[in-house]
Amino acid sequence: MNLANCDRCGKQVANHELISYTLASGSLELCTQCFNADVAERFGVDDFDNNVIDPISIVDAAGDSHTFHVQTRLMGPEMVVLEAFELANGAPGGYRFQMIAEPDEERFSQLGRLVQKIRRTLTTRYLENSELGLQIKDMEVRGHIEADMSEEGNLFESRVPMLTIDGRDISWEEFGNMLMAFEGFQFQLKLVDPGDDVNS
Repeated sequence: MNLANCDRCGKQVANHELISYTLASGSLELCTQCFNADVAERFGVDDFDNNVIDPISIVDAAGDSHTFHVQTRLMGPEMVVLEAFELANGAPGGYRFQMIAEPDEERFSQLGRLVQKIRRTLTTRYLENSELGLQIKDMEVRGHIEADMSEEGNLFESRVPMLTIDGRDISWEEFGNMLMAFEGFQFQLKLVDPGDDVNS
């Protein structure tokens, strides 16, 4: 796991715990606690719960356990984001979830809603192994869109998606091969904000 120091408190944290923070005086790399404390002070958010949330483990439909790291980010006077993610090779990967809430809402209640969202998602598997390899199970797929950083070339000229389905990375080519099992079918594509619940 790659570690780096917070520019404010000097604490050594994992790279995924650092937030790039741009001020008039320049750019800083702050740990989550320092970032939240600064935003709370700037916007006058009193009594903000800036405590670290321990990782949580949740079992999926196949009986496999998933460990989620939870990061809290205060985004201003009216919004706090709770993000839960797995780690793969020391960096965020696999399942990823967000919950949008208000800063003065009790953190345990926010975390409870986030856990419910995770549990609902983990109850369903959208892919299955078959004689043709990994395939779409029941005519429906839900997942997460990221950038495929393994693709060479200019990031803004040849951006290729990497999909996360059932907590595993699926390349755009792999997903295309899965779709060919439904050649001639119609399809519907619906994009949902990461803070919304696609299962509700």
